[in-house]
Parts: sequence; C-alpha cells; structure tokens
Amino acid sequence: MKRIFLSASLIFIITQLVGCAGHVRPEAEPPIVGSSVPIPRPEDKLPEKPIEPVAPPAATPHTQAPAAPAASSNATASLVSQARAQYQAKNYQGAVATAERALRIDRRSPEVYLVLAQSYIQLANTQLAMQFAQQGIRYSQAGTELAKTLTQVRDSLAK
Repeated sequence: MKRIFLSASLIFIITQLVGCAGHVRPEAEPPIVGSSVPIPRPEDKLPEKPIEPVAPPAATPHTQAPAAPAASSNATASLVSQARAQYQAKNYQGAVATAERALRIDRRSPEVYLVLAQSYIQLANTQLAMQFAQQGIRYSQAGTELAKTLTQVRDSLAK
C-alpha cells in the first residue's frame, strides 16, 4: 500500500512540475544601447523662463483659528523676518520665495500675506497682491495694526 501511495504521489508531483514547465515564457532580451552618450536627467534641465508663483486657493474664513504649535510659529516668524529684510533690500522675488516657504508652514499667518501683497505690488502684479491682501485680512484680527495695514494695501489696489 505504501508503494502505491508513493508511486502515485511521485507521478502527481512529476505531472505538476511538467505542467508548470510548459507555461514558462522565454524572457525578452535586454535592449542593446548603441552609443555611450549619457542620457540627460530631468533635474539637469533648467527652465527656459522663470516660473511665476501660484496664488494660494481662496480659503473659507474661520471664526477661530486653531492654536499652532510653538515650533511652527517660531519658524514662520523667522521666515517672515527674513522675507521682510529681503523686501527692505528691494529683493522682491526673494521676499516672495521666503514668504511662500512661511506660508507652507502656517497658511493662516496674516503677516505672511502682508509681505506677499507688498512684494507683488513692487513686482507690478496687482492681481496677486490684491488676492494676498484679502486673504491676510481674513486671517487677521479686526482692529489690529496688521488688519489696518492689510486693509490699506487692499484699498490702495482697488483705486
């Protein structure tokens, strides 16, 4: 009985192996590269013209902003200070880039929107300046100096 069982098991295993071997497809040969010219990587290509920053999408105003962690507010304050210094040095593109970094950390910081609005005014992009001023007003506390400054910027652009 053992012999029959072993023979049957062996036949079954062999037929399974033969069946699987019949479905093996030959692998395709790898392509042959004819020359040794290096292929340029996408990061090696420089843009032909500078890329314009994109305005952030309009957000719905909230009555009370959630408390931000101290680390992000410190980072935002540092970047706003750096952007303000670049603005004072008439490096408006640099101020925009730095302020946009701050915006990625804290989207609800009205100081960031003020720097962006003022920088875009200097870059003669009044449409973006208006959008950033309005967004800053949404996030600023009414009656504060910051809210008044943002309102002045917006009103000067509306004329």
